[in-house]
Amino acid sequence: MRRRLAETTIRVLRDLTGRWGFARRARLKLRDLVARSGPPRWEATRDDLSFRYLRGDGIEIGALNMPLRVPPQARVRYVDHASADELRELYAWELHIHGWPLVPPDVIDDGERLTKFEDASLDFVIANHMLEHVEDPIAALHHFLRVLRPGGILFLTLPDARHTFDARRERTTVEHLLRDHREGPEASRRDHYEEWARVIESVPEERVPARVEELATEQPRHHFHVWELDTFLEFLIALQPPADLEAARATEKEFAVILRKNPDKHWPETAR
Repeated sequence: MRRRLAETTIRVLRDLTGRWGFARRARLKLRDLVARSGPPRWEATRDDLSFRYLRGDGIEIGALNMPLRVPPQARVRYVDHASADELRELYAWELHIHGWPLVPPDVIDDGERLTKFEDASLDFVIANHMLEHVEDPIAALHHFLRVLRPGGILFLTLPDARHTFDARRERTTVEHLLRDHREGPEASRRDHYEEWARVIESVPEERVPARVEELATEQPRHHFHVWELDTFLEFLIALQPPADLEAARATEKEFAVILRKNPDKHWPETAR
């Protein structure tokens, strides 16, 4: 009798606390519920979209030490504005923080203009966390789409301002972007520097002019433009690029947008 009672007690305790017991099952259910209730992870989202859309021959611009993982059917060349040694010197702090090795560039070129690539010569272009650093994103999108073959994929990710140091900054408007494209980025460059000094660096007001002059001579690393997924999609809708929107996903820190080049569409006059 005592032996049976002891065996029953052990079974109950094992079920409550053991590897596959009730308590563990409850914890797993709770963890799954929490995971489903939050935004998807950025790494998983990038992987899913990459393996879903990327095929053939393409490029990734400015990968540094965080290249996109691509499927076996995709062949990537890496494009950056400087040689590997120069990049290691310019981005020593970023490389040290992440601790991952630099991906040496295969092509040294201006990533915004892609002058070394012919029209309709690539199946995909990857630009992760790049457009926010570009003074004229419309011109960059022109060149990204220019080098794509009909049906080619433009793979973009950008930081979601709500979850970065940009949270307190005004979101970039469509009118601002069109003006920068029409008049040249010089029209708003100083305003960008002043906002960065005041909002991001919290520079005292009397030092703002001096800091603006310093920023003008430094290697550009700050964000000229600030978006959330909704405001970026508003920009694309107003811009009407010759491409179809294939996917748009927000994650816990960034958003991803996939565009497919449509040869039957053309840039509107306002965006040329």
